[in-house]
Amino acid sequence: MRGKFVLGSNRRWAIGRVLMAMAAAALVAPGMLLGQVPDRVITVDGSVTGKVVSVSPNDVDIEERDGETKKVSIERIREVQFGDEPQPLRSARSMLARGRAADALEQIGEIEAAELEGAEQLLLEDVAFLKAAATARVALASGADPKEAGRLVSDFLARHPKSHHFYEVQELYGNLLARAGSPEKAIAAYSQLAAGPPAMKVRAAAAKAGMLFDQKKFEEAIREYDLALGIDPGGDAGSVQRRAAELGKARCLSQLGRNDAAIDLVRSIIRQADPEEKELLSRAYTVLGAAYRAAGDRDQDALISYLTVDLVYNSFPDSHAEALYNLGELWEKASNPERAREARKVLEEGYPASVWAKKKAG
Repeated sequence: MRGKFVLGSNRRWAIGRVLMAMAAAALVAPGMLLGQVPDRVITVDGSVTGKVVSVSPNDVDIEERDGETKKVSIERIREVQFGDEPQPLRSARSMLARGRAADALEQIGEIEAAELEGAEQLLLEDVAFLKAAATARVALASGADPKEAGRLVSDFLARHPKSHHFYEVQELYGNLLARAGSPEKAIAAYSQLAAGPPAMKVRAAAAKAGMLFDQKKFEEAIREYDLALGIDPGGDAGSVQRRAAELGKARCLSQLGRNDAAIDLVRSIIRQADPEEKELLSRAYTVLGAAYRAAGDRDQDALISYLTVDLVYNSFPDSHAEALYNLGELWEKASNPERAREARKVLEEGYPASVWAKKKAG
């Protein structure tokens, strides 16, 4: 009896394994091999898994496990992951999304050539994008010569004009051209975004305004931001870009001495923002802190704003470095030299290449 029981158990186990394999096969998209890790398109409201079959500047097509192909608009996409990508590539993408461009570059350098042998073109394209974008962001954040970054970005655009990263890279290219003192070429680069979905149209106008802000043409920048705000955002993604444009306008108002208006506008942006819009909120609190400081008699409010960045939204280097620089000055002014030294130490050690660390050193 015991032998028959064991035999029966083995048969049931074997049948169970076959059924599990059949079930797994049923869940695999037709274009995928059994056991292959699926690709994943992460959106603003969830994710889609399957096999990425094609990309374009405006959308990504992914074949789901039922064989249907789903088109995902670029406005809704936060990240595209490839099932067979090396772990350093995934880490680099995550770091770049969080504003940690230098760390992203370090991760890209850890990818072994053997890990990319036989890789699909879309994956190789993503490696090229991450290297170009991270190099550009490092140059822009540090104030370094944009020439090398501009070459990488320009090369990517020439080689991959149908990439789903097209608009992001075009904006970076415009920023680099503006930094290099070529405003006309920068505007031409930004104009490429205006051919895209509504969110990109808003972003194109806001990018032009940001260039004017950097040139200290604040009234002109406000007019450009108002043009951005007059564009129908077309949905949630466009609304996020609209709030970013409002934030840019608030920066201009503060530079023009209209600090009360700037403070009211930033407060409104913070109230409307989704709690998950952490990068926007990080920037919003730095702009709010700057407006409070510029008002002349609201240092305590400025301190709270910058502390919010330091303690809550510290995952974004540009905003965090700016907050730390200001905290160093505000704590000193408040006769708290120990906390001032602490803020400056974190700035120097955490963001040594940032313009804020260089400003402190200067």
